[in-house]
Amino acid sequence: MLLILIHHLSWHGAAMYSPLKDNSVLATFLFVGGQTGVNCFVMITGYFLSPFRSRRFFATVLETLFYSLGLTLLMKYTGWNGPAADDTVKNSVLLVSKNPYWFVTMYLGLNVILPFLQPGVKAMGKRAHQAVVILGGLYLSVIPTLTFRAPSSQFYHFFVWFIYLYVLGAYFKKYPNRFFQCVPLQGLIFAGMIVLMTGLCLWGKGHTELFQNLGSRQNFFADRNALPQLICSCALFLFFAGLRVQPSRLLSALGGASFGVYLIHDHSLFRPMLWSHWFQVWQAAQSPHFWVTALLAPPMIYLGCTLVDLARQRFFEAPLLKRLSPLLDAMDQALNR
Repeated sequence: MLLILIHHLSWHGAAMYSPLKDNSVLATFLFVGGQTGVNCFVMITGYFLSPFRSRRFFATVLETLFYSLGLTLLMKYTGWNGPAADDTVKNSVLLVSKNPYWFVTMYLGLNVILPFLQPGVKAMGKRAHQAVVILGGLYLSVIPTLTFRAPSSQFYHFFVWFIYLYVLGAYFKKYPNRFFQCVPLQGLIFAGMIVLMTGLCLWGKGHTELFQNLGSRQNFFADRNALPQLICSCALFLFFAGLRVQPSRLLSALGGASFGVYLIHDHSLFRPMLWSHWFQVWQAAQSPHFWVTALLAPPMIYLGCTLVDLARQRFFEAPLLKRLSPLLDAMDQALNR
């Protein structure tokens, strides 16, 4: 989530377009790890071969609606950052393509098919699993990267990409080996891919003609499915999977609020105020002290949003899910049968 926050600082704060070369390079470096964080979130689900759980599904829906609708209504009736249009309010209650949170749309879609996906992946033999990982990687990552193209349907591609990451995370769990478990090597690969993607994105700014099929997206090599990004995501994931971290209540609290951090800070009406008005990222990117903003803003936002989400969990989510527990447990039992 910190990688995603740093990515949004660079992207939504427009720091990548700084007229100062040093700041532009730094902002590009900060930008490239965002999709690494997204990919790792999905691989975590696959790593634990998570089945469908009614409690998790409805908790995700309720949390999303709490922030999507709540922040939209706050903007509408307070005039905070300008009044929200009626269409914006309507879209805030949708969990499909018009919803501000594309990640939630894809993640909920993945959860819907888990009753079919998880047993199949769990029962898959090693050779079959390897074939899916290799062929899926070729079609979804290697070929698009080498040809500077992506599948025509973004919705279809995003959803299939999430399924692939689930299968990939499960493969790392089911078939560990020395290469996967070598933490220093995975750390070096991650660092090397971050540097490589930064260089490729900077190079892409001067060669936009190569990316015309992608809308001149010179940041293509840092996209979630680009081969350097896939390698980078796997390396970071395996690095942390190989660490032996002792249980910590603080880490559990920070991790448990990470989804709330995403929903708050990336709300489409809230983020302009966050990056443009409160932290004034664009102004900072035009000064030699941009690195101070880049260093301090992400952890400050993370901690602030975490406090809000912990309060939501205690006073809203926990009492509601407690009342719904019998119904949710009955749904899970029916699915298990």
